[in-house]
Amino acid sequence: MSGNNEKKPLVSIVIPVYNGANFVKEAIDSALAQTYHNTEIIVVNDGSNDNGATREVALSYGDNIRYIEKENGGVSSALNAGIKQMKGTYFSWLSHDDMYTPEKIERQVNHLKRQKKCVAFCFMDTVNSSSELIKTGSRMPLLKVNEANSPEIALRQMFSTSSYGGCNFLIPREAFEECGLFDEDLRYVQDMLMWIRLFINGYSLFYNDHHGVLSRVHEGQLTQRGQAIFETESTQLCEKVLPVLLDNSTRGEKTLYYFTKYNAKYNNKEAVKLCITAAKQKKLFSAKQLIEIKLFYAYGVFRPVIRRVYYQLFRKMKTK
Repeated sequence: MSGNNEKKPLVSIVIPVYNGANFVKEAIDSALAQTYHNTEIIVVNDGSNDNGATREVALSYGDNIRYIEKENGGVSSALNAGIKQMKGTYFSWLSHDDMYTPEKIERQVNHLKRQKKCVAFCFMDTVNSSSELIKTGSRMPLLKVNEANSPEIALRQMFSTSSYGGCNFLIPREAFEECGLFDEDLRYVQDMLMWIRLFINGYSLFYNDHHGVLSRVHEGQLTQRGQAIFETESTQLCEKVLPVLLDNSTRGEKTLYYFTKYNAKYNNKEAVKLCITAAKQKKLFSAKQLIEIKLFYAYGVFRPVIRRVYYQLFRKMKTK
């Protein structure tokens, strides 16, 4: 590296891809188009079985990217392969069917250079399979914009909505040395486990108002086939994090309560039971809170039906 790059930390953009020849070119192009030039792009082919189509697209970029090919093991294993090979000070995840806006990396690096023990997070817009804008990202209400939010607030916001989008982050490499890599036993909730680890270990969340990610919604995602696996993994996630959430919870600090409501909303029955049983040890939940959890659970029962109706309407709108 030379010139201005000597003062700019290297950022490693890791793109895990499986059978992604249809979209991965746009992802790579968006990474190459960053206004922040001191980057390396690592494309990890997670055992695609598309007759070499994904490989062909990636290799067409030559030395502009680093290409890794491995046996299929899921997105966590692909991300970990990239992290193990990365040379950068910062890590940025880019899904093969998503894109960055040009200033995503530059803005986040500028924020993190002024922070200690912090991860950066940006707004996300939604596009369709033709890269046309569907929805503009809205602000997460509990987070203060353009400043570092405490780990406690970051956790509460995540449990109040859903897991943060992985592509929105910029993460110091040292965070993985402290918190570990993505859990390869999990394929659906590995991202939430990682974010919990980050915040429990004291990392704050700098929430900037830049719309840095274009998240693609396409037909292959509109499915309920993974619901049973999601519920199983949610229980596994609960078993992994419950002890530390219990230790970090009091009547005043309600981390476990928010986590329990999150699982109730998604109808994760076993996880809710585990949380309520654990909370009894420290008498953490009031009668009012237990009622609220039951109400969220009632919503969780009907949530899959609501989602199916939404996706059916989405398909109809798409065909018009």
